[in-house]
Amino acid sequence: MSGEGGLDALLDAIARASGLSPRDDWAVQASRGLEHIAVRRGTTVEALKREPATWPSLLPELLDHLTVRETFFFRHHGHFDFLVDTIHARLSADPLASACVLSAGCATGEEPYSIAIAVHARLGASALARVRILGSDISPEAIRKARAAVYGAWAFRDAPAWLAASYFRRGEGTSAEVADLVRRAVNFDVGHVVHHAATLPAASVDAVFFRNVAIYLSPSVIADAYREFHRVLRPGGLLIVAPADPRPNTAFFVEVGHDSTSIYRSRAPGFEPDQPVPSSRRGRAPRSSRAGHSASGARATLPAAGRPARASVRAAPARSTAPARSTAPARPATPAPPAAPAPADPRDAEAEALRRADLSHPAAVLTVVTALLEQPSTAPIGYMIRAQLSLERGKPEAAVEDLRRTLFLRPEHRLARYWYVVALQRAGQVGQAITQGRALEALLVNSPADAQLEDGETTAGQLLDAVRFVKEGLL
Repeated sequence: MSGEGGLDALLDAIARASGLSPRDDWAVQASRGLEHIAVRRGTTVEALKREPATWPSLLPELLDHLTVRETFFFRHHGHFDFLVDTIHARLSADPLASACVLSAGCATGEEPYSIAIAVHARLGASALARVRILGSDISPEAIRKARAAVYGAWAFRDAPAWLAASYFRRGEGTSAEVADLVRRAVNFDVGHVVHHAATLPAASVDAVFFRNVAIYLSPSVIADAYREFHRVLRPGGLLIVAPADPRPNTAFFVEVGHDSTSIYRSRAPGFEPDQPVPSSRRGRAPRSSRAGHSASGARATLPAAGRPARASVRAAPARSTAPARSTAPARPATPAPPAAPAPADPRDAEAEALRRADLSHPAAVLTVVTALLEQPSTAPIGYMIRAQLSLERGKPEAAVEDLRRTLFLRPEHRLARYWYVVALQRAGQVGQAITQGRALEALLVNSPADAQLEDGETTAGQLLDAVRFVKEGLL
């Protein structure tokens, strides 16, 4: 096997073994990695490509070239505050209780060490002694660095001012080493996120941090990971993801309503996944399915079962993803109403689509929207609703196309551009998503923070916060 064929086969083997979703730059990054490995092994790149038997041994080294290990202490600090509040409530309620937190895909360890520090800083050493913290990553080199626990100044770029002085020892140059009491609180393992979680007993974990990892994984692996996390979490346990990550399956998890829109609680076994989501769980959202000109003026919102825009304004991707939805039965909560043609007035069609979505009947919504889009002249709302349905069904490429059409009709529509960023990210077009995110950020910076956007409720300040959150995850 030689040339490009050998490299392609090697990359396919890496994708299968790691669960990573191949990116456009993999060939370039893998070639650079192979050059380093060939020098260390005293061989050539071509020889490495020609020997499939050696590929498993290349995986750990190549992963460091193919993955982005962008992390730092107390990233999204609100997540740590929420976790500590939850742990405090559990430990206070039962003097004999303990807690377990898993940092899945922990990279070089800043996240699990941040968990340990947050617990100690708020609750003290006695509470930390009752909390078991696990960190896992597929990269042996990343875990080696995590266990070494020595970090440079860049790892502290968004950390609180007291962190370094209270929990680190000065090292050589600008480096700092994690204090022993924190290091002892964290156990690290090398392993694939799904395989490592599978080794843990059912209902043995109180919280799983899985942030900025799923965006790099294939849909089937994401589905397996969320299913495994649901198994290991206690009922009501926390799943904490990043704003740019795919949303977990609503059959297994329910959003807690945190401002970050990326904290979920594990549903108890036996929950019927297709029953409507209670209104108390419905978060605030940039309501991209509303153009702000509904004939009825009703402030209807689409529930999670109808569209993914139910996530809060700071959410990046939509609530559900294709792999998550595939695990749930297709049975509707109630019989779907008979399909009806779209009303002649586009604004009436919008109201009808929203009404059917509120009944949790996405198929009926699609019927109305399809009829609406077949009319000679249409408002962008039809494309926006259909894009939301495409995201819900795990078809981000279709959502990208409909949102492009929306922006062709209404280039100034800021909510549409936000969801365009989300759809591009879901479709793997990260470079385009970053470009569009920056363009939207520039638009919003020049708007008054309290200015209402197209849905009549999201403000420019809220959306600016959201797009910055998304952009951070993409970068």
